[in-house]
Formats: sequence, C-alpha cells, structure tokens
Amino acid sequence: MTMTLRRGWEATDGSKPKGEGVTTIPAGTYEIERIPCPLGYDCNWLVLKGTFIGASEAFWRQWRNGEIASNPEHPNFGKPIDWDEFEVVIQD
Repeated sequence: MTMTLRRGWEATDGSKPKGEGVTTIPAGTYEIERIPCPLGYDCNWLVLKGTFIGASEAFWRQWRNGEIASNPEHPNFGKPIDWDEFEVVIQD
C-alpha cells in the first residue's frame, strides 16, 4: 500500500504520549500499512511502514480528489472537489 502526499502533512507519532508526537511528513510517496489505533480509539490508522507515524485512515482518505460521499452533512456532499496540493492519493 502506498500514499502520495502532494504537500507536507503534520502527523502523529503514536509511539509517544498523546500530544507529544507531532511530526511533519514531507511531500512524496511512502509505503504505508494499516494498524489498529495506537492511542486506543476504535479505528484504524495508516502509518509509514514500520513506524507509528500517521493518522486515522478516515483522516487521510478525506483528502482524496473526487466527491465527498461519506458525510451527507458536509456542504460539498455529492459535488466534485479538487483538493489541489492537499490531495492525498492512497493506492491499496
């Protein structure tokens, strides 16, 4: 699985106490893996392979170009959207 970031993103290092592990992942393409949330929440995280650096899978996937289909309350629900440099491309 890979993830391409079109700009630098702040991510959490889940191996450190909550709030202490913020780091920036530079723009680029990275090998990633899915893990259970290291902070104990009921969700999966996508992290840089072999680390705990990342964020929830839902966080990363919300930045995909296309249309917002998962949140009917969002003002752009069902409309085309282009995140430009904010786009995150995940290849499963």
